[in-house]
Amino acid sequence: MNKETPALTDTGAGAAADARTEFWAGARAMTPFMIAAFPMGIVAGAAGVAGGVGWLGTLGMGAAVNSGTAMLAGLQLLRDGSPAPVILLTTLVLSLRMTIYAIMLRPHLRDLPQRWRALLAFGLVDATFFIVIERFGKPVGIRERQWYFLGSATAMFANWISSLVVGMALGSAVPDIAGEGLEFPMTALFIAMMAGALTNWKIWVSVLGAGALALVSHPLPYNLYVVVATLGGAVIGVLCEVAEKRHKKKTETSDTPEAV
Repeated sequence: MNKETPALTDTGAGAAADARTEFWAGARAMTPFMIAAFPMGIVAGAAGVAGGVGWLGTLGMGAAVNSGTAMLAGLQLLRDGSPAPVILLTTLVLSLRMTIYAIMLRPHLRDLPQRWRALLAFGLVDATFFIVIERFGKPVGIRERQWYFLGSATAMFANWISSLVVGMALGSAVPDIAGEGLEFPMTALFIAMMAGALTNWKIWVSVLGAGALALVSHPLPYNLYVVVATLGGAVIGVLCEVAEKRHKKKTETSDTPEAV
């Protein structure tokens, strides 16, 4: 019995060491994304102060939404005096892509307990998805997956909250800049993020379609054109995906030699 005890202890210590290794590996992998996302957090924090949300409100909104794009859109709607249902609907629509991410990650995490899946779901953002889906493509166990995911999500969330605090401090110190000078930085950040995603014809068509819908529906009250453009762009993207699959299937069928 005494000889078996060290073996069990070593096993537990080894598992803990592996968990720490995976956690910090996930955190380190997020470094380039954190550097790129930090300016958006600064802008969002300053926008929260400029919009009269306050420190606690801005931090609470940032922690709950955990999305730069959704938070900036929500803050803009607040500044425009839009009603709460419109703001909630807009932020939810802008976060619909997370559902797609979750569906793609489910086969890799379905063996985890419910509490773990709920925790990781909260930390799921664009950058985290891109990092972990690449990692999950390699032969790793479920324990490595969960801790790698948690490390990357924790690092990104800490980076997001830190950048919000810096932005709020800047907005409080220079209120005129926070109140009047955020329009261009916000627009520039959105354009920069979008430019990196324009990689194929389907995304181009979706973006152009969403832009056209935004122009047509702009007269709608409460900035509902944002919701119309977002949903319309998503539908256009799905239709493009279906059209491409049908074309590929038709091409493969035509290239298949007929049986003699």
